[in-house]
Amino acid sequence: MLNILVCDDDKDIVNQVNNLLTDFGQKTGLDFFIDLKSSAKDVLNSSVNYDIAFIDIEMPEINGLTLAEMLSQTNEDMIVIVITSFQSYLDDAMKIHVFRYLSKPIDSERFTRNLKDAVLSYQKISKTILVDTKKEIHFVKTKDILYIENKKYGSIIYTKNNTFKTSKKPKEWLLEINQPDRFVFSHTSIAVNLQNVVDFSKNSVTLRKNEEETVTTYISQRKYSDFKKAFIEFAGGLK
Repeated sequence: MLNILVCDDDKDIVNQVNNLLTDFGQKTGLDFFIDLKSSAKDVLNSSVNYDIAFIDIEMPEINGLTLAEMLSQTNEDMIVIVITSFQSYLDDAMKIHVFRYLSKPIDSERFTRNLKDAVLSYQKISKTILVDTKKEIHFVKTKDILYIENKKYGSIIYTKNNTFKTSKKPKEWLLEINQPDRFVFSHTSIAVNLQNVVDFSKNSVTLRKNEEETVTTYISQRKYSDFKKAFIEFAGGLK
């Protein structure tokens, strides 16, 4: 079940979004819990951990962007779709990694298209794999993987918080992860997670470990063109 928030002080918008979500769930067989709110204060008093949030920017007391930022602190995987009539907020929205923008009045076809993308994206970023290091077993979210490096004995998985030595080769891990649009070889021995790439050149790839730290790995000249193409396609898919 996906927990979906709809927060807007316009009751007509709330009802429209609720109807569109209900219709989508019935047609796809997806199970939604839809939480309808009219203010940020009501949302903050709720104990629900939201997976996808449709939030109006212009609301009394606490605006939608501030609310989205506050909610993201408890669930960093939450996908935010902004509902707005105000283009001036787009720069601020980019800072909190807004997934999509829906302008008022809401177009039903565009809404459904963006909802489908949001569901697919959430399924990917919340995917977890089981990593057996022989000594211990770890559950690792694929979004937290920086890169996987080939070794004689198998591979090393570098994540934002840990490093895991495993007996599986990078290609085996990529088959299990099954996200070909997000994991690409920058080198014959290195598979990189495009979600965490912040920069790359013909010699190296820089990945974000956290807000303050980055790490760097290799890129080969042979792989550069394919890597660049894959990254551009991935980045374009997030717009």
